[in-house]
Amino acid sequence: MTKQMIRVYQHLDFEDVKAHTLEYGALSGICSKCKSLDVKLDMFSCPKCGTHFKYISFQNVREHLPKILRIQEERHDVHFLDYQDYKRIEGELRARSILG
Repeated sequence: MTKQMIRVYQHLDFEDVKAHTLEYGALSGICSKCKSLDVKLDMFSCPKCGTHFKYISFQNVREHLPKILRIQEERHDVHFLDYQDYKRIEGELRARSILG
């Protein structure tokens, strides 16, 4: 049996996703709930607000693929989000709240 990474689409409550996502860039992450900076991948929750990270969104998946595979083995409770999808939905909801 060969295991590979493959995207799976599912309906999620975006408010829950936004409240529990670690947005990871080149070297560190940002808590999507309180916007705390310098959050490391080995942290299960935000050091500032204490929110538990259920989701991780990588800005550059190809660059971080080894980390994703390691995290997947260590943390079966975490889900990986497509960064572009996450940011697109976040922008749409922000625009709707401003424009009505």
